[in-house]
Amino acid sequence: MDFKRYKEINDERLNYREMEDATVVSTYRNVGCGDGYRIFLKIDNDLITDASYTTTGCGFGMVALAMVTELAKNKSIEEAINLSKEDIEKQFEFPERRKGYPESAIAALQKALSDFKNNSGIPKEQRITANAVLKILKEKGNLTHENFSNVILEGKDFSGIDFSYTNLSHAFLQNNNFENANFENANLRGAFLNSSNLKNANFKSADLRWVKLTGAKLEGANFEGALYDVGTRVDPNNLHIFDSMQKVGKGVYVESE
Repeated sequence: MDFKRYKEINDERLNYREMEDATVVSTYRNVGCGDGYRIFLKIDNDLITDASYTTTGCGFGMVALAMVTELAKNKSIEEAINLSKEDIEKQFEFPERRKGYPESAIAALQKALSDFKNNSGIPKEQRITANAVLKILKEKGNLTHENFSNVILEGKDFSGIDFSYTNLSHAFLQNNNFENANFENANLRGAFLNSSNLKNANFKSADLRWVKLTGAKLEGANFEGALYDVGTRVDPNNLHIFDSMQKVGKGVYVESE
């Protein structure tokens, strides 16, 4: 493995960006590790003129997605459909234990191309940018009763902000400061809060089904009556949060690493 190139791709965040004028925006969830991928494609007359991604995942996921979006650029739809994990491996050789990442990146691209053909993916009216959220916060002083489904917010300070009754389903919310924030009755189903500071945050009666909380700081957070299911991921030392929550379905998924 080329560690120097691995570090360069992650440091430069090659192709890691939202694309406001994308033709299609597609979501993909790696069921193996629970990471979320977002693929952005700009397509003009059957030609992919630009491609980018965002992810809640690790460095290997970022490298695989960087390679697949780079390979997709300036290719026709048919050419992009025929890309394979072997094509990614020609650009960057993954360690044996990380061979699943190129496969997941290809699957994410294939889903984006399928969404384009079927006119699906995230509708334009639901593509809320981080800047739009910050503008609303400045105007209202809170973020309650909003529809921020699928929004991407990363590395922001939302300490003490009120998100109650807001739709944050499938949102990318990792690496933020939500200390003392209020998410009471918020819809966070399928959202990613991994590695965020959630100390003393209020999640009373929130929907936390399929939410990723691994790596998050949960000290003092209130989860009374919040919903969880088999897809709710937490670190083993935070299993106690389920004592005050309401289980929907069977079991719970615990991060094994």
